[in-house]
Amino acid sequence: MRIVSGRAGALTLELFDEEATLLENLLDQLIELLQSHSGTSLDPDPLFASLEIGGTDETPEDPALARLFPDAYSDAEEAAKFRRVTEQGLLNRKLQDATSVVAALAIDAPDRAGDNAAAHDPVRVTITAESLPEWVRTVSALRLAIAARLGIDSDEDHERALEDEDTHGTVLVFDWLAAIVDSLLRFESVLGDEPIE
Repeated sequence: MRIVSGRAGALTLELFDEEATLLENLLDQLIELLQSHSGTSLDPDPLFASLEIGGTDETPEDPALARLFPDAYSDAEEAAKFRRVTEQGLLNRKLQDATSVVAALAIDAPDRAGDNAAAHDPVRVTITAESLPEWVRTVSALRLAIAARLGIDSDEDHERALEDEDTHGTVLVFDWLAAIVDSLLRFESVLGDEPIE
């Protein structure tokens, strides 16, 4: 994986075919996870759904969802109130971001599974100033979900998981995603001064 500067106002992310496939698979899993927690489609009141209100009262039991949607307050009642009015909106944004990133991978590399695809040719994805924030947020969300699954909360946890034969490969993926985020942020100046939210 590497990032090269391209035309003005855009970057090109180059991925090996295996990397692009891995990223797509991870994004599909993230989207499925988020959709499993979404309540918008289940709400019978379209006005209520359009306001993006409808979050749950409790912290999700799934550790990955709990990491993606942490309590905003230490007080349980305040946290529940805040979650009720904000969670669905946050979830919708994460879904939109992840869907956009998947679409960018598909648009920029439509033929890599076909007969004309060369195994040694990198998959090139164009990232603009407008799409950079959604890329950073989405890849960061993937890292948070993986960290939650592995129980990584500190450098010591990271080292423990890295040394464990069962989790070693997943930690390498976790670190690879960190390298993507770091590279994107380093090249942010090429795309202008738009901040990452």
